[in-house]
Amino acid sequence: METPTGPLLRPTCNELAVAPELGVLAVLDATLATAAHQILSENPDFCSLKLAARGEIPSPQARMAIRLLHQIGELRAAIREYKTLAAGDNDMPF
Repeated sequence: METPTGPLLRPTCNELAVAPELGVLAVLDATLATAAHQILSENPDFCSLKLAARGEIPSPQARMAIRLLHQIGELRAAIREYKTLAAGDNDMPF
């Protein structure tokens, strides 16, 4: 899984000439990264094992936030895979 807060997608001018949709996908990628950072800043206990060590179950909101972070990571990874294919870097095995 892609780290939800990993580096942003930055298509080159040549990549944008070949696949202009990468511009919009780069904006979406930045928005997703910003959302992940905000979710993590509002829920700092996600990265802590203290709750689990005490046997506490995360709240429904915390569980949904964790689910969103996972899905953000998956979508960001899919955007990168699309960029690789659309820009002509077809060395990825599928």
